[in-house]
Amino acid sequence: MFPARSTSLFGVPRVAHKVRVTMVWQTVGHDSAVLTLSRALEQDRMHHALLVMGPSRVGKKALAFDIARALDCVETTRPCGACRACERISNSLHPDVRVIGLEEDAQGRRRTLISIDQIREIQKEASLRPYEGNFRVFIVDGVDKISDEAANSLLKTLEEPPEYVVLVLLASNANDVLPTIVSRCRGLELRPVGVDVVAGHLSNYLGVENERSQEIAKLSSGRIGWAIQAAQDPELLERLSERLDVIDHIIESGLEQRFEYAAQLSVRFVQGRDDVFDELGIWLGWWRDIMVICQCKP
Repeated sequence: MFPARSTSLFGVPRVAHKVRVTMVWQTVGHDSAVLTLSRALEQDRMHHALLVMGPSRVGKKALAFDIARALDCVETTRPCGACRACERISNSLHPDVRVIGLEEDAQGRRRTLISIDQIREIQKEASLRPYEGNFRVFIVDGVDKISDEAANSLLKTLEEPPEYVVLVLLASNANDVLPTIVSRCRGLELRPVGVDVVAGHLSNYLGVENERSQEIAKLSSGRIGWAIQAAQDPELLERLSERLDVIDHIIESGLEQRFEYAAQLSVRFVQGRDDVFDELGIWLGWWRDIMVICQCKP
């Protein structure tokens, strides 16, 4: 926790009575997490390290950017989403907000682990006071995909962070996060969002017609980030349809073709793990639907 100070989290004098601040969050469907963070901000008790956990594209990065906007927003309502600081954070232009994740190597292939060099960059920047805002915010996208050397280095920053530094760590699989990292963070678990909430957001805020928004919401498995991307990129649904066709074909194929398909997946896994994980997720959803259908039959 931040130490007690005579000024508030945002550098303004404390007042004797409690003032409730109205905040504008862009995170969709994770009201419990938003409420927890809103209260922490109002009480000046935001933890120096947050571990946001949940399935891929469920909204973890959206929440992380909301946290960054709330900490460095310059308006009375934080985050307002409209001030210069909020807009610069939204456009990844704010000098005090840094996102690191799995980078590409010289051959253009996505790395499988966050490196020690990336964590050392965080440590170097964390030693500097904020340039524009109240806090330096570091978002580590994929702390469950970090090398052992990098994880041990990150622990040093988690143990003795400057008071103006907040780390937001994102993980799809909490079981793969080093326990010593988990123990030093305030955990927030994001669960899949309800179909009606996803469909409502697509219709009301993105202008997607109702029937299509319902279809995308059902296909999203509660992953609001995926649903938004699918609504804005029709090719994503086309690729999903093509993958489902491949699954149907493999199911009806012989053993030789199945082994050939498995070999192709292994090659693709080396080139990009996320792509293969997405396809395996489609397989799981396909089998789940089959099991539901079988259970519903008399």
